[in-house]
Amino acid sequence: MLTRLYDVPMSSRFYDVEPTLENYWRGVILFGRNVASYKFALAKALLELADSKADFIPLEKLAEPFSHHIVQHVMGGCRQATSSSSRFIDACKQHHEGGLSRDELIGITTKLGFQNVIGAFHNVNNEEIPHRFFTDERDGVRKGIRLTDNLFKLCKLEAAENLTPEVEARWRLVEIAWQLNISRRLISVKHDLDAEQLYISHENRRVDVTSSRAALNGY
Repeated sequence: MLTRLYDVPMSSRFYDVEPTLENYWRGVILFGRNVASYKFALAKALLELADSKADFIPLEKLAEPFSHHIVQHVMGGCRQATSSSSRFIDACKQHHEGGLSRDELIGITTKLGFQNVIGAFHNVNNEEIPHRFFTDERDGVRKGIRLTDNLFKLCKLEAAENLTPEVEARWRLVEIAWQLNISRRLISVKHDLDAEQLYISHENRRVDVTSSRAALNGY
């Protein structure tokens, strides 16, 4: 059932058993609250920005990869939030349709895109994980975030090459569940062994979701 992948009980937090950096990261991606896709976009942006070696990331710089990933998923037509409306998501759609320039989108992203996700990113089961991957410095003179050594160490691990595909696979699972807009108890996720693909049987049709290897790797 999709429930096992989309809304795993908190008692199964594997990072409590094996408290490694990659498991804390995966805990955020797997168990963090899902009300919008911003968590996934921020995670992908963080992994990319860690390659720059700079620790302080102004919001304007963070807005570039963050909004890019949201736009890529908006192009796929799936819902990106549980709420019925979002000014930021609307701006991403307008940019995709040619109604907003890249600079205009970055400005809107800087203003609206990070209101909740930065503060909530490290919260799992209503408490903060003990190892942060960035600190919030939006109250400073230079508004932004500061990447921690934990993120740089994470990106040097052997498992690092799997982290971005895992985030993308998890994102696909969540947005498909939102898009179908039916009870998760009525959704059955199946596995195509030959294609290594997870898919949903819904209304007598197959809906491909994501790579099973990426979705389940590390969990």
